[in-house]
Amino acid sequence: MKIGFDAKRAFNNSTGLGNYSRLLILSLLENFPEHQYYLFTPTIDEKFENLFIEFKNIEIIEPENYLHKKFHAAWRSYSIGDIVNDLKLDIFHGLSNEIPNGINNQITKTVVTIHDLIFLRYPDYYNTIDAYIYKKKFKRACQNADLILAASQQTKTDIETYFEIDEFKTKVLYQDCDAAFAKQYSTIEKEKIIAQYNLPKQFILSVGTIEKRKNQLTILKALAKLSSDWSLVLIGKKTDYAKELFDFAIKNNLQSRIQILENISFVDLPIIYQCSQVFVYISEFEGFGIPILEAMKSKIPVITSNTSSLPEVIGPNGNCISPFDFDAIVRFINNELQSKETINKIIAETKERTLLFDKNLLAKKLMDFYINSIA
Repeated sequence: MKIGFDAKRAFNNSTGLGNYSRLLILSLLENFPEHQYYLFTPTIDEKFENLFIEFKNIEIIEPENYLHKKFHAAWRSYSIGDIVNDLKLDIFHGLSNEIPNGINNQITKTVVTIHDLIFLRYPDYYNTIDAYIYKKKFKRACQNADLILAASQQTKTDIETYFEIDEFKTKVLYQDCDAAFAKQYSTIEKEKIIAQYNLPKQFILSVGTIEKRKNQLTILKALAKLSSDWSLVLIGKKTDYAKELFDFAIKNNLQSRIQILENISFVDLPIIYQCSQVFVYISEFEGFGIPILEAMKSKIPVITSNTSSLPEVIGPNGNCISPFDFDAIVRFINNELQSKETINKIIAETKERTLLFDKNLLAKKLMDFYINSIA
């Protein structure tokens, strides 16, 4: 088959949708080298310019003329379709919530991945114009695509509810995280990272943008009720919400027990996970919640919310709590984390759960979706 992707995120985003896109494409290349792959991107960040250099069955397609290079959005929305038609691709997959206009669906079947519709559930967390544009693009993609891939059952339900899409048109395809999180790091490697970032001896870790929806203030409220042996390390981009955290920390004399790290090297991130004693991710709502999977593969006990897609990821034996119940965090840390036997049981259960998110298994499932789409 000839398979095309909107690969803008793969070549330009270091986190989130970029990680998703890179891992998906690489998994297909490794498992199905007999196909030809076409990657469409308006630009290529220098850190990713050699990303697929070892593969011979890849063609990277960028804008050729001045106007297309200058107006990236227009090229992605209106010019890619013509190129797809000329190439007579079998499949075109929009990896980040949209597909180009003008694709001849008699020849090329279109697939779109929808990661979440949080902007419809929580519009107050988004700029009004951005939310309007997202809704228009996402809805159009869902209506025009031959197949919709939802990041979770929760996202599938939201697609069917908000856009009135037939349930048979949408399939759930989970995602994996980078293999670096499953690797076990040595004591020497951990000690080096602890010294480099001045990490505390015993800490709760949470990874994600420092924003209201991610609900880090509740973790800080739990910290205030824990013994002074515990600290909190947050990794993520700061927003105005960070001020609420700092104000609470000052009021409760927690300044020395909270640390916020930004722009962490991806090489260092998995090691920081494994330096922590517990991972807490109690977001109000997520389309998937990749940091939970990263922590599970890092063999760190996880506490997460009982809302949205998060119970799907951690599984029925996971530690799910109401997102604002800071006392539940305190109870878990003071009780469950005191026994090595209990910790090992938690890690064993989560390790079994992570088998559902194996990249090779997911690549095979995706290829089946492709084949069924063109059948």
